[in-house]
Amino acid sequence: MVHEYVYFMNTYSQEQAFFVSSAVVAGRLLTVMQVAKEISLAAKNAKAIAERAGEKANSFKPITDFIDEMGRETITLVEKINEQALEVSRSAVEELRCSEASERFLHAASLLGEHRRAEVLQDKAKEIEADAERQKKEVRQQARALLEMLERIWSCMRASGVISTRSRVEAVSAEEYQESLQVVAETIEKASERIKDIIRDCERTIHQNM
Repeated sequence: MVHEYVYFMNTYSQEQAFFVSSAVVAGRLLTVMQVAKEISLAAKNAKAIAERAGEKANSFKPITDFIDEMGRETITLVEKINEQALEVSRSAVEELRCSEASERFLHAASLLGEHRRAEVLQDKAKEIEADAERQKKEVRQQARALLEMLERIWSCMRASGVISTRSRVEAVSAEEYQESLQVVAETIEKASERIKDIIRDCERTIHQNM
C-alpha cells in the first residue's frame, strides 16, 4: 500500500512538471514569434534596398524572397506549436487529475486498514490508474509531436545560416548598397541564432520531463 501511494505521488510530481514545462515552452515561443517577425521585416527592408539598387542587386532579390518565406513559415510553425503545447498541457492536467484522484483513494484505503471498504477503494484507484496510464501515453505522444515541430523550426534556422553567408557575398556587387544589405544579412543571422537557442532550450525542457 505504501509503495502504491509513493508511486502516485511521484507520478503527480512528474505530470505537474510536464504541465509547467508546456507552459514554459509556450511562453518561450512568443519570443520566437517576435524574432520571426523581425526576420520578415528584415526581408522587406532588403527588398526595398534591392529595388533601389536595381541591376546592381539582381542576384540579391531571390534571396530576399527566400528570407521572407522563411520568416512567414516560422511564424506559421510557431502558431501550430503553440496549439500543440496547449494540447500537451490539457492532457497533462487530465493525467494530473487522474493521478491525484488515485492517490486520494489509495490514501483513504490505507487509513481503513483491513476494513472491507478498503478493497473497494483500492479497486477504484486501479480503475483510475488505468485512465491515468492512457493519459500518460497521450501526453508522451503529443510531446514527441511537439519535438518534431520544434526540430522543423531549428532546421529552417540552420538553413538561414547558409542564406546569410550568401547574402554577404551577393551584397558585394551592390556597390554603394553593399553596407545596407550586409546589415540586413547580419540582422537575419543574429535572429536565426537567437531562435535556434530558444528552440534548443525548449527541447531540453521537454526532454527533461519525458
